[in-house]
Amino acid sequence: MQVVICDDLEAERKQLKGYLRRLEEENNLELDILEFTSGEALVSYFEKNPFPDIMFLDVYMDKMNGIQCARTLIDRGYDKSIIFCTTSLDHALDGFRLRADGYLVKPYDYKDFTDAIWRCKDIFHSGGKQLTFVSDRFDYRIPFKDVLFIETDARCCVVHTAKEQIRTYKKISEFEAQLCGEPSFLKIHRSCIINMNAISSLDDSEIVFKNGERVFLPARSKKLQQQINDYFWKRTWSSSDN
Repeated sequence: MQVVICDDLEAERKQLKGYLRRLEEENNLELDILEFTSGEALVSYFEKNPFPDIMFLDVYMDKMNGIQCARTLIDRGYDKSIIFCTTSLDHALDGFRLRADGYLVKPYDYKDFTDAIWRCKDIFHSGGKQLTFVSDRFDYRIPFKDVLFIETDARCCVVHTAKEQIRTYKKISEFEAQLCGEPSFLKIHRSCIINMNAISSLDDSEIVFKNGERVFLPARSKKLQQQINDYFWKRTWSSSDN
């Protein structure tokens, strides 16, 4: 697992690297840790190298700050885990919009750190799970993280991913059972299940996904909107609860 630390302060990088080495030793992990002193250096490096599994980004850095750095890499296709490290919660909403997996407020201790890192581990584990179904006699195995939403269409279901739409005779109730216990998936009405991690924006009438596809919300959908907002706020804020 490759982990990036990007912070312009040496003391902060040293502390975080120490926490990662302690985590590595206590849990028999093998971590490849890369350190950067600026957002510009990080962005430049990953123009030519594979993206890391986790990025710890300091929010307040000169020139390109952590939020700008994250947004740039996401625009280039980064879809793994981001944890922001900062002295203030002023940018928590920006972290929410970028679907950050953690928000560590300095000074933070080892417990705060492990709470955030294990949340990422859960996300990687979920990312390894696959949605299974048959379409045109072909067995599909789509990683949960690649599913945008599933909807019924006549007697079929359509599985939407960023790249394609796949029709299958598997019932929506069977997909619901397969996704049971996955916190990012939500059934918004009888004929549609969405992956909240795939949402780009949300308003009173519709959900827009990362690839631009839209799903209309049912009437009186305030409760659904609150469930979706609560899901993202919990992910953004929970690492700073202590």
